[in-house]
This record gives sequence, structure tokens and C-alpha cells, in this order.
Amino acid sequence: MSYWQSIAIFGAVVEEGSFSGAAKKLELTQPTVSFHIDNLEKDFGCQLFQRTARGVTLTVYGEILLHHTGKINAQLLEAHNQIKAMLEGAAGKICLGASTIPAEYIIPQLIAAFLRTQPGLQFSLHSGDSQTVLAGFDSGNYPIAIVGTRPGGEHPVLELWHDELVLIASPAICARLGTAPPLTELFSYPFIARVVSSGSLRTVHAALESRGISPDQMRIILEVDGNEALKSAVISQLGLAFISKWAIQQELQAGTLQTIATPGLTIPRRFYAVCRQPLVPTCFQLFWDFLADQAAKNG
Repeated sequence: MSYWQSIAIFGAVVEEGSFSGAAKKLELTQPTVSFHIDNLEKDFGCQLFQRTARGVTLTVYGEILLHHTGKINAQLLEAHNQIKAMLEGAAGKICLGASTIPAEYIIPQLIAAFLRTQPGLQFSLHSGDSQTVLAGFDSGNYPIAIVGTRPGGEHPVLELWHDELVLIASPAICARLGTAPPLTELFSYPFIARVVSSGSLRTVHAALESRGISPDQMRIILEVDGNEALKSAVISQLGLAFISKWAIQQELQAGTLQTIATPGLTIPRRFYAVCRQPLVPTCFQLFWDFLADQAAKNG
């Protein structure tokens, strides 16, 4: 028998007040109970029980052991409850990696909706450009990632929200360009762009190349890591920029940014979720199922 079994037998002797009572409660023989208590007393180097004709009582040393075994039992019960809650999906922290557009403009609202049905959970959201997020996913930093380029490999993938990259400028520049200016005129202006590892920039390049337009025609004067810096630069009239429609709703309503029509150059894309199986603890699987529902709604 293990040391933990000896502690359990010690507790039963205390509760029953005798070795025979503990043996009956635990369905053991009395010599087995005596064996475990003797081993405990040898291990601690002291007498834990005072034996009398009417049973046993704790010595001062036994009182100390009883005090600490009570703490141990409480911690074991807490561990049991925590593990049970995690198995049921009622507790745990969901760690996600997401590219900047979904991380900044979509996922917070999604998490809010999810937590209304699972209020006991927590989230940790790590954002970056698509390549950085997928590298973190491949390294095992998070078991679920949401990005703007379709992940490769054999991991399960969900097609999530539709997006469109649109060309934006300040109202002053838009006034000079007029409605639906030719692409040649657009490319005479400087551009602000996301860094090379951005999924948005790769999508723009692919769209241009599919129409026989070299991405080198974009005269990029500023590269930025995030969408907020990109929007700020455009508002400051540094140049034009391609950006997700998800990112500019407030600015369009406020009139600080405007979109420029680009006939013949539409740049649609989708966001994707990828996961590493098995998804444990249970809360990860619950959130993946929630994402699958989103994918079904978005077609």
C-alpha cells in the first residue's frame, strides 16, 4: 500500500477511535491497520496514538499530523473540483492566436457572445501578422489560430468571415481623385502598407498580379505593423492604403476616411481558423465548436 493509503487509514482511526473500528470501516483486517500506523510512527519517529483499553487517542504529535492531513484533504478536494470543472468545460483559459483584423475588430465581440453561455472561462488573445501567428501556432504557443490566409498542413481548418480589402484615402485626397479614378492615376500616389509578413499585403499583391499589375507599381513610403498606424497615416494625407472593411467602420461614419472605387480590382478574402487536435481541456473544444457554428452561418 502507498503512503497516501497510510494517511487515509490514520484518518479512519481518528474518526472511529480504534483500530478495529477503522478496519471495519475500510474493510481491512486489524493487523493491516496496525501495520500502516506502525509504519507512520516509524517514519515520523514518534508515537501518534495513545493506546488504551477503550481505544486510541491522539498524542500531541498525532494532533499535528491530523491538522496537516486536513489541509491536504482540502487541497485534494479542490483539485478534484477544478479538474471536474475543466472536464465539463466550466473552467479553463482559452489561448488564441489571431491576425490583427480579427483580433482587433471581430474576436472581442465573438468572445463576449461565447462568454454569455460559458461565463466561467477566461481567454488569452495573442495578435500579430498572419505569418507570425501561424509560426506561433506551429510552435505550440496556442492550439487555435485565426488568420487571413488559408493555413497549410493537415490540421482541421474552418472558413470563417468574409472580408474585402478596399482602397482608402483622406477626404482631401479623395476630392482630388474624384469618382472611380483610373488605376494609373492611383499608382501615382504614395502608399502606406502593412509589413511584408502581413496576410493583407500578400492578398493585395496576389490580386494585383492576377490582373497583370506588378506590385512594384505601388510606391510604398511607409510600412507599419498595425492597422491603427496605417489609418492614422492615411488620415494625415501621407498616401493611399489597402485595408480591411472591418477596420474602417468608425472612420467611414465619422468621415475621416473614404473609400476609393477601383473598378475591375476587387480584393475579397476570408478568415480561417485552424486547430491542433486533440483540443484539451474541454473549453478549447467548446470554443472550436462555437467557431464551427460561425463558419456555418457565414457559408
